[in-house]
Amino acid sequence: MTRTLAELRQAINQLIVRQGEHAPVAAWIYTKDDVLDYPDDEVTVTEEVANKVIENLDQYDHIYTEIFDCIDEELRQVEVLK
Repeated sequence: MTRTLAELRQAINQLIVRQGEHAPVAAWIYTKDDVLDYPDDEVTVTEEVANKVIENLDQYDHIYTEIFDCIDEELRQVEVLK
């Protein structure tokens, strides 16, 4: 799911209210500053291209699947440690 930074701030503020500001979190945030082309050298792309790339990142379902698989694996590891 892609969001604007304002939407992300609102979601984070709601999480802080529900879970507290010291609750642990794992997050990966990519912005237009991360959209670079590396054929030979680092080349900045236009804002239009960067926005399209960011908006299409949520099309990669395997990223979400991998994260949920990692959560399941971590849960198994925690259960072993009990």
